Amino acid sequence: MPRTPRNPLPPRVARLVERRRQLGLTQEGLARLAGFSTSLMAKIERGAVDLRSLSAEHVVGLAKALGLPLNALLDEDLEGGDLARPLLLPVYRAPDDLAREDVERFAITPEQVPPGAEVGKLAYLTLPGRWFTTLDVPFPLTRRVHVMAELRPLVRPGGVYVVRHGEGMGFATDEALREARLALYPLDPSLPTLWLEGERPEVVGLVRAWLTWE
Repeated sequence: MPRTPRNPLPPRVARLVERRRQLGLTQEGLARLAGFSTSLMAKIERGAVDLRSLSAEHVVGLAKALGLPLNALLDEDLEGGDLARPLLLPVYRAPDDLAREDVERFAITPEQVPPGAEVGKLAYLTLPGRWFTTLDVPFPLTRRVHVMAELRPLVRPGGVYVVRHGEGMGFATDEALREARLALYPLDPSLPTLWLEGERPEVVGLVRAWLTWE
């Protein structure tokens, strides 16, 4: 049924559409970030599918992609019509993407910025992909993961770092970097394992958080 002034979209759907446009995302782009199909996204924005009927995974994925709290998508009546302006973090799917500007952006709220982080250096690195890693990192290596990293050479005892060795980039724990022999395993099976003895990779960033999807 077409929407008219007499038959408007529910406030939570209008809120979603407003945010998507504010972020400069298409329906396809938002659906991809949220982890479901473009056809479902179109039905949601038409009001044909109630946001409250979605699975928890879909609602959480959508809220994270939009940088909105869950109640902004599930509640009809929220005080104040204006949405807080989101912070847009670049999403890098491969090491080569770090040199590009035309990448997708992922929205977070100011409250989601890690304490002490430099916002302009924050980005999401998407796994799996052409990354290397030590096997003791605390996030999954086989599921889709967005790793929030602060891309400047910060060192923190017990931290997880974004590292570079030659043309290879990946993730390594502080503990692994202290070992005499270091192995960086590829997440892409077409790449070789990097074995390092007596040399350490360059630390280019600090992992701040991660998000997982099914």
